Amino acid sequence: MKKNYFANNNVFPGKKLMGKDRYKKLYHYTSFDSFVKIWLNKNLLFSPITNVNDIQEAFVSSSIIDPKQTDLAILLNNTRLAYKQISFTMDYDSYMKGCMSPMMWGLYADKRKGVCIELDYDKLNFDDSVLKGIIKYKQILKMHHIISPRIKTEKGIQYLIRKLQNELFFTKQSGWAGENEFRVLSKDHNFLKIEGAINAVYLTSCCSKECLLVEKLVNGQVPVRVFHYDRALNNMAIPVIHDTQELRKRNGIE
Repeated sequence: MKKNYFANNNVFPGKKLMGKDRYKKLYHYTSFDSFVKIWLNKNLLFSPITNVNDIQEAFVSSSIIDPKQTDLAILLNNTRLAYKQISFTMDYDSYMKGCMSPMMWGLYADKRKGVCIELDYDKLNFDDSVLKGIIKYKQILKMHHIISPRIKTEKGIQYLIRKLQNELFFTKQSGWAGENEFRVLSKDHNFLKIEGAINAVYLTSCCSKECLLVEKLVNGQVPVRVFHYDRALNNMAIPVIHDTQELRKRNGIE
């Protein structure tokens, strides 16, 4: 694809990010009402793992060979279900930021009427009990796990969960790859504290009542920005980010 250069020498579409650069910034899409609660409490709510949207991921199961392992099979299932999660979107490449996904705006931000929160990964505090990582996407998932007869104790089940961690918690069907997901899981916490980690807030309109209310609520503590499209060379629709107040001023809207 031909590269096109825009403001500040940014390149569209950019190049793929690698390693930790992928999740330096994390983005959480939500409704306006939920954003108000998040902003006031500076917490993100962990959601039951049973609420995942991938039907294959939701129906992972296990079985045993030795009938004496029945209690261990129940323990494995209950332990997996005890985890709760928060999902984030990562930056897509050097130009396409995690707040620029039309799919994510449609699926998780109240059909683009909601809010996207940008967070600084390095300012989030995770204790040792939290699991976190990048989701891997596969065409075919392993949905069933057999508990080896050699596992005879609760400690063995905990080891098995750590061994299967990526398959149990960090793998989704490839149809969801556009989410570009970074996931955080916990058995012990109901909320993730995000105070001091919010970099910016995004909406898709600079003139909506939701935007004006967000500006009032945030009160200049972090930038409020709008994700929209500009026409560029050959009438291409290029995704761009602007400060909401500056865009209103540019368009002659008070």
